[in-house]
Order: sequence, then C-alpha cells, then structure tokens
Amino acid sequence: MNALQRLIADYKADTGESYAKIAERGGLPTSTVHSLATVESRKQTPHPDTIAALAKGLRMPPSRVRSAAADAAGYPPDVPQEMNTEEGRLIVSAFHTLSEERKRELARRARFLLMEQQESDSE
Repeated sequence: MNALQRLIADYKADTGESYAKIAERGGLPTSTVHSLATVESRKQTPHPDTIAALAKGLRMPPSRVRSAAADAAGYPPDVPQEMNTEEGRLIVSAFHTLSEERKRELARRARFLLMEQQESDSE
C-alpha cells in the first residue's frame, strides 16, 4: 500500500465514510477517489486541483495529501519548498536515482540551460 492509499484508508477507517462521501465533499468523481485509493503504482502525482479537492474531501491540509501523493509517485519527501513542483520533484528524484555519470550529464545540461537563460535575459 502506498502513502496516498494509506492516507485514504486510514481516513475511511477513522470516519467510516465511503469513497462517494469523500468524493462528494471534495467535488470529485467517486471513480477518481476510488482510483487514488486502490491503484498501487503511480508514475506521477495527481493534478494540483485533484490534490486540493481530495484534501477537502478528506478534511485535511492539502500539504499532507500532496506529500502522500509525492511519496506514492516515488518522489523523495525531502524536496525543498522552491522545488515543490512536478518538475522540481522529478529533478530531485532523478538526482537520487541516477548513476554518477548520468548526474554529471544532468549537471552539464543544467549549466548549459542556465547560460542560455542568462544570455536570453541580457538581451
């Protein structure tokens, strides 16, 4: 069971509420809540609007649901606030999983993009 599934399961166990009730309160389709609660493998986090709606349905802060969703998608939990975006979490996750050679390649490409950005900003 991933972190998002556990969060939803714990909420249901504590409140006795159904997926339909959670979905209704959050303004989501029941099928979305059911999918988030039952699909083990997640390649990415749900859309921010879905996270916000699920948080409302679960009566908890969006940051808590966002953290569980990021964990379920395989992103490390220690993402700095300024990188707390889909792209930022992907970069952090890549850094934690890439070989040393690929990390050097990622850094080389980042330097290139930064130089390109600086040139563009100075025009």
